[in-house]
Parts: sequence; structure tokens; C-alpha cells
Amino acid sequence: MLNRFRRIHFVGIGGIGMSGLAKVLFELGYEVSGSDKVDNFYIHKLREIGIRVFIGHKKTNIEDDVRLVIYSSSISFDNPELTSAKERGIPILHRSEVLSFLFQSRIGIAVAGAHGKTTVSALLTHLLCEANFSPTAIVGGWINQYDTNAWLGRGNFLVAESDESDGSFTRLSPVYSIVNNVDFEHLDYYKNDINKIVKAYELFISRTRDMGCVFYCYDDPYLRKIMNRVPLRSISYGFSRESDVYPSNIVLNANQVEFECIYLGNNVGSFNLQVPGRHNVLNAQVAIAFGRELNISWDKIKHALSSYEGTRRRFQIRKYEPVMVVDDYAHHPNEIKATLEAACTFKKNRIITVFQPHRYTRIFYLRDKFADAFTLADKLLVTDIYSADEKPIKGVNGCMLYEEIVKKVGNAKDILFLKREKIIPYLLNTVKKDDLVLILGAGDITKVTDELLRRLDIRC
Repeated sequence: MLNRFRRIHFVGIGGIGMSGLAKVLFELGYEVSGSDKVDNFYIHKLREIGIRVFIGHKKTNIEDDVRLVIYSSSISFDNPELTSAKERGIPILHRSEVLSFLFQSRIGIAVAGAHGKTTVSALLTHLLCEANFSPTAIVGGWINQYDTNAWLGRGNFLVAESDESDGSFTRLSPVYSIVNNVDFEHLDYYKNDINKIVKAYELFISRTRDMGCVFYCYDDPYLRKIMNRVPLRSISYGFSRESDVYPSNIVLNANQVEFECIYLGNNVGSFNLQVPGRHNVLNAQVAIAFGRELNISWDKIKHALSSYEGTRRRFQIRKYEPVMVVDDYAHHPNEIKATLEAACTFKKNRIITVFQPHRYTRIFYLRDKFADAFTLADKLLVTDIYSADEKPIKGVNGCMLYEEIVKKVGNAKDILFLKREKIIPYLLNTVKKDDLVLILGAGDITKVTDELLRRLDIRC
């Protein structure tokens, strides 16, 4: 269907998902342009390969030869570029509709779940590359060893991270569906109703093609119930011994995990992964299960896991000594807990955590859970909420979250609310040799990491 649209324009091209899709269509031979409100790393990378990107949304960005406009859910319907396209009769498609077309032409592997999608997508992509399948990939994070988040492969497989935040993942019909977990997330869209979330995941899973397979985490009670209702072939993984694939003899080292794998009742040997955290042991189980589905040899699976180098902002160690600085995307309470558990394996003097809350609605609905998320941090700095274009909610702000945490933890001396501009001076006066500074958030807090590293280097 896309073949008749040779000139395509992306509205909001700077998002991780949109930039990946734009890059793949560009490599397929389409003439691609795009626009976004502000410049960023992903736009810089698109420009490097020749994609034109406008900063700012204007009607004039829809040039005369544009034949298709693609947008994401973050773009409002009164966007001037969408308005211009409507006035001129130019077809407009949501990102998920275009991704769905790509799935129809390839062996689609869609990765879903509230947490861990990016790591699992990147792991599967790396596994397929190591097994010489040359997949196409559209991943929601920057894969370190490939220095990109997306590319067009020569083979038939397409690995893509799906998006449950707006329900658009239910448009996909993958051959292989992978679901890590179901959780209280994106409650603005799902109206704080877990039944609506479960229903969306069930619809996504049920759209798996008949010849395919569903890989799901057995530890998740919602997924177990869904799979009891969906008559599709499935393989389960998890920590539970009831799973088809599970780990044994787990060793959590600093920056590495080791385990033995029990596959369909048989111990198939030892594996290691060069990324920290118990949650990554779980991520490895689905890669193992999927690898065997494709008859990839055990040696290649082991090599793929041990050679995986992680993704940007997923426990990304930006500095080792004398102060360790780690940048991470965690923005949900359960992600924060998992990341702090991984940080503890480094056995540093103190873990000083900086957290930029993300979206007013997430803080509003999950404030109680956030209050329990930071118990492993020795010191916590909370700053203002990154809105991600949401309208403010009265009374919901970074200071409110700080007060909720203090109320729950009851130890105010190690928890602070700081305006963003005060974070760096505070850290420079506070951090000592052998501390670990963990900077968390899905917004622009990574700029604080950049500045901290620069100032620490000057201080040294």
C-alpha cells in the first residue's frame, strides 16, 4: 500500500519510535522529511543520513510533493501540519498503521509489556543478527553496539517494539508476540482501569497469526489468565519453575549476570549477560526461548547473550571512577525498584539517586507506589515533573511527590526536593569517592547527567 506514496512527511519525527520508522522507510527508498518542536539526538542522526527535518510545526513544512503524512499520538489534531494535510486531501496515517503495513510484508516480531520492551527488542535483534538472519529492527532505544535504533535488514524478520500507551499495539498482527508483563501504566489512556489494560493486552495477543507463537512471562498473573482464554500456541518463561523456560543458580555480579537455564525440563547449561540486574535474567529467558523457536544453536544463543552490549539509558554507566555515574530511563515505580536492585550489585559506598518524575498523570495515579520505590537509595533528590506535553494537574508536582515519599519513608534528612538548576551544585558538594550517582527519568534529565560528567571531569 505504501508504494504509491513516494514522498512521506513525519510530524513529530524526533521521537524514538517515529525516528526509527522514518529511518526504515528512508532505507526502503522513500523520500522522507519530518518536523518536531525541538532538535534532539535522534533528529541529528536522521540528518546525518540525509533526512530533512524542520524545527517547529508549520503548514509550509508540508511541501507540494508530500503524498503521505505520518503522525504519532503525541501530536494534537489541531497541529498546523495535520491541518494543512487535511485541507489539501493528503492521506494521514498513525505511526502504528504504517508499522502494521510493514508487519504484513515480513515475519513480524512484536514486543509488548509495561516494562523491559526495549531490552528484549534489542536482545532479540542482536540474537537474529548473530544468527545471520539480518533482521529489520525498530527498537525504542539506541542499541550500543549497532549505534542506531533502527535499520532495514536483508532478511524476512522485523523486530519492533510495540506501543501500548495509546492502545495502538492492537493494530499489529505479528507472527510472534512477546509480552513481558501487564502493569498499572498509562493510566491516563486506560482511565485507571486495570480491566481495560488487560483487555487491550488480550486483544494484542489474540491478533498473533495462527502459524505463530506467543511468548509470555508466566510470573505475571494477568498474562496467565489471558493465555488461559486465548487458543494460540505459546511458550512461557519466568522465574517460576512452572514456566517452560526459567533460570537456575542465578549469580548477580556487578555489571553481569550468570545463570543456568532450564528449557522444557532440561538443564541446557550456563549463560551470562554483560548487563546487570535480576530483571535482565528474565529478559534473557525470552531470548533463549525465541532462539530455540527458530532452531538457533545453543552455542549461538549463548554467544549472542554474552556479547550483547545493552542500550543507551538502560543502566548506562557513563563514568566508573572515582564516582560512578549511571543514566537510566526508569520512570515507573517497578522499573525504579529493578534499577536500584541492579545498582546495589556494585556494592558502592552510597547510592545517590536523582529522579525526574515523568508526566503529571503517572505521578497522580501512582504516587503511593512511587513512595515505596526508592527504599534502596541512600539519598534521593526529587525534582520537577517532566510534562511530556501533558497539561498540569492542580496540586500534582515534584514537591508533592517528595512529600508523599517523606510521609511514607519518614526519613526526610536523606530525601530532598531540588529545583533542577540546584541539582548539579548539590551533587558536586555531596558526592564522594566510591559513591554511585543514579540519574533516573524518561524526560530530559539526561542533560543533567551530561553536565554532571563535565563538571566532575573538571573537578578531577
